[in-house]
Parts: sequence; structure tokens; C-alpha cells
Amino acid sequence: MAKTDFLKRLRQFLPLLVFLAGMLPVLLHLGTAGLFETSEARYASVARQMIDSGDWLTPRQNGLKHLTKPPVTYWLSALGMKLFGINEFGARFFLSVAAGLTALGTFLIGRLFFGTLSGLIATLVLITTLFFQIQFRGLTTDPFLAAGETLMVFCFFSWLNSQRQRWLYSFWLMAALAFMIKGPPALLPLAGLIPAAIMTGQKQSIRQLFLHKAGWAIFLVAGLGWYLTMAMMNSGLLSYFLIDETLKRVASSSHRRVAPFYYFLVLLPAGIFPWVSFFFVSLKERIKEFRDDPAAVYLLLWLVAPLVVFSLSRSKLAGYALPLLVPMALMVGEAVRKAFFSQNNENYDQAAWHCTGIAAITSLIGMGLSVWGYQNFSGFRVIAQTAIFAGMFWLFASLVMLAFIIKRSRHGMLAMLAIIVPGMMFFVLHGIRGNEPYRENRWLTSQWMLLKRIATLPESQKLILVDEMIEGWYFYAGRPVRTFNIPRITQFDNQLAGELVLGDLEAFKKAIDSDTLLVIPDKSIKHYEGLTAMDFEIITGEGKWKIVAPSRKQGG
Repeated sequence: MAKTDFLKRLRQFLPLLVFLAGMLPVLLHLGTAGLFETSEARYASVARQMIDSGDWLTPRQNGLKHLTKPPVTYWLSALGMKLFGINEFGARFFLSVAAGLTALGTFLIGRLFFGTLSGLIATLVLITTLFFQIQFRGLTTDPFLAAGETLMVFCFFSWLNSQRQRWLYSFWLMAALAFMIKGPPALLPLAGLIPAAIMTGQKQSIRQLFLHKAGWAIFLVAGLGWYLTMAMMNSGLLSYFLIDETLKRVASSSHRRVAPFYYFLVLLPAGIFPWVSFFFVSLKERIKEFRDDPAAVYLLLWLVAPLVVFSLSRSKLAGYALPLLVPMALMVGEAVRKAFFSQNNENYDQAAWHCTGIAAITSLIGMGLSVWGYQNFSGFRVIAQTAIFAGMFWLFASLVMLAFIIKRSRHGMLAMLAIIVPGMMFFVLHGIRGNEPYRENRWLTSQWMLLKRIATLPESQKLILVDEMIEGWYFYAGRPVRTFNIPRITQFDNQLAGELVLGDLEAFKKAIDSDTLLVIPDKSIKHYEGLTAMDFEIITGEGKWKIVAPSRKQGG
């Protein structure tokens, strides 16, 4: 009886344990590295300016309105800073919460479709993939969107399964939240799930869900309210949202994120490493079962419909596909359950062959990573050590896995599969601060050290940032800076833009006096010395950036 009571209690706490299993690994070294340019630093800078200004409605970057994204990511980063201080850990903290919620949503969907064990295995697969462990450590909208989309899909399935009103309202609330995280892309899963529901005999349930007036009211207020408010406050913003930030991202290369159409077709299988072979086996099985198994219909269309849109879109970034890791993990979870938790010897043999192949690939990558780190980064100690130790760990892990294969230990093999990526991340993350050199005249992108020096300068010090935007400027320096020759979105802040954006060379030269310091890439120094007829004395610098004091040329 005592054992039965314990199991009941454990089952009650499973959702919390799953949430923590997704959250805690992401917390590892979350605040060690400085904020990376450009996206991370930009989101954190906007969030800090919300805190400093007290205006949590209007995002601003370097003093100007920054209305390219809805505010949820900024709000969460700002809330993290309120809780833990103005630092990298505070800015990134809610990434770990998003990771936990994504893991929880995956477990709940897996349990709904396949049972508790399959839900747990799918969650294990999810949180131990390369894509999950990398993407949930970077401050962008995509990790939060993955959490919001996963919970929205769970509420969608729960409504179809039970027809309870609470799931109807929960679905619309989650859809509104996802829309407030990233706008229209948040609803892409529905492009596959609605047809899947109709194909599996749920047409009436879909009609009830999407013809529900109260649901649309929730979405209008919670999902569109901020957009409509901002559009009323800023002339031309609605057109900007629809054309510049939606249509142009899909149909043009204006955002300079062009990649081949097969980009995500390569990225996603690589991202689900080390479970990639299980994914292809499961994908083949789901395609065979498409006509007969509703689960296959839902999972395949949930994956394929957004993937087609992403592949056809001209704008491509790796993080866009992060929410698709969830249906992939659910498919893999079933394949792993059959391989490792069935007493069938044939299934064991399949698991052993999978693990043998994965061990071989892992050992080759590990050896290659160590040799590559030694040969190419011998002059850059931190990067060299990171590559060598990460490679050595993978080589060691592959040897241990082979030992479990020989010993015929299914649980041992499964444990090693689960530890390959998180274990490697420990060596990659340890000691990396984000501004280390990795090539001659090339550095990792964080500018935390330079910006912290700038933050110590008196408020009266005149500064001009030249040629490239350092997106983390406001996060570290705590004040906006005037810029020259840097594209800025000025149409919603013309008055402030006149103060912060130097529009031409004459305005630039006029703004420079004896008290002015320029923050400029070192490759641009000679060019601007010639244009301004000044000498630039280098005061200090970090990486490619220098702080210079301009002075009139002798005899000029």
C-alpha cells in the first residue's frame, strides 16, 4: 500500500518534475557570457530601457521607438532584471522558464496521445537535443514562442479530446499570448492542425472552437490589443507591421536573412542530434500510418505545414524552427519507447544498431573537434580548450556507450544518449565570456567589457557611435548614444531622431568638439580621419572597437 501511495504521489508531481527537468539544465552558466550581438543584446537593451523609463508599453532601442516585435520578450527580460538585477543572468532568466514550460507542454501532449511513459521519453528527447540546449540559451523571441506555441497546441488537443469549455478559453488565451510573443508566425501550427482535425473527424469541434465569440474577444483584447493601441498612437505603424515586418520577411531579402530553400530540412535533423536516426525511423513509420492513425496525421501536419512556409520564406534564421522540435520529439519518443522499453529482442537489436551508429558518429566528431581545436586555435587558449575538452568528452561518451552496448544494457545506452549534448554543453559554456578572440582580428561578438568601461564615463561625456550599431549599448551603459552612418528606424520618433541620429557628414563633423569621444571600428579609423581632417587618438578598445579622441590636424 505504501508503494502504491508513493507512486500516486509521484504521478501527481510529474508535471512539476518535468518542468524542472527542462528548466534547470538551461540555468547552467546562463549568466556567464556577456550578451551576444546582435539579437540578444538588442532585446536586453530594450528591456532595460523599459525599466529605466517606466514605459512598459512602448519598446525603445537606444532612445528611439523600436516597434519591430511585440513586447512579451522585452517584458520577461525586464522582469528578470527586476528580480535579479541588471545583469546577464537577470536578462536571460526567463529563458529557463520557457524551457521548462516547453518541456511540460511536450510531456502533457505526449501523455495525451501515447501515455505517461511516452510523454516522459519525448520530453527527455526534447531537452537533450542539440537544438534545444543551444537555442534556449539565447535571448530572442523564439524560445518564448516555442513555449507559447506548445501550450497553445496542448490546449487545442485537450479541447478536441474533452470538449470542456476551460480548454476552449485556454486555447484562445494561449493563442493570444503566442501572438503577443511574435505575431502571425505564432499561429503557423494551426495551418497543419486544423486540416488534421478535419481529416480525423473533428470538423464539428473545430467549428465550435473557431466560431466561439468569447474566444475571439479574448484574442482581440489579449492578442491584438497592444498592436491596435500602438497603431493608434503611431501613424503608419499598421502598414509597417503588415508590410515591412510580415510580408517583406516572407517574400523579400530586405532583412538580409536569405538561405537556400533546404536550409531547415538540413537544420532540423542535425538539431535533434543525437536522436536523429530514431527520428528518421519514426518519420517513416508515421508516413506509413498516415491513413489509419490520427496521431500520425496530427504530428506530421503539425511538423510539415510550418516547415513548408519556413522553407518558402526568403527570411530564414535557425530559431524560427525551434517550435518544430516539439512534434519531432513526440515522434522520436514513441520510437525510443519501442526500442528501449520493449522486451522484444528484435527491438533491442534495433536500439543497439542505432546506438552503435550514434557512438561512431559522436566519436568521430569528438576526435575531429579536439584536433580542430588544437590545430586552429593554438594561439587562442580559451577557444582551444573549449573545443578540445568538448571533443574529448564526446569521445569518452561514445566509448562508454559502446561498453553498454556490449553489456546489453538498454538503460545504460539510453542514459548515454541523454547525456551526450548536455555534457558537451558544460565544457562549451564553462569560462566563455563572449568576447574572446578566435582568429587574428576576429572576436566573439559580445562587447560587455568595452561597454562597461563606457558606463564608467561621466554622464556629461559626449559620445558618438560610428558605422555599426552596438546593440547592447543601452543594457551596459544605461544611456542612449548619438549615432552616425548607422541605419535606424526613425519614422515613429522624428523629434528624438534629430537629436540621436546624425544624418550626414556635415552634421557629424559639426557634432565633434574637444569633449567628444568616438566609438568606432578600427577598420574605419583611417577613413574618417580623412573625411573629417582630424587625428584620432586611440584611448582604449576591445576587439574590433576603439574609443578615440578626435583633434584637429596640426596646421589644419
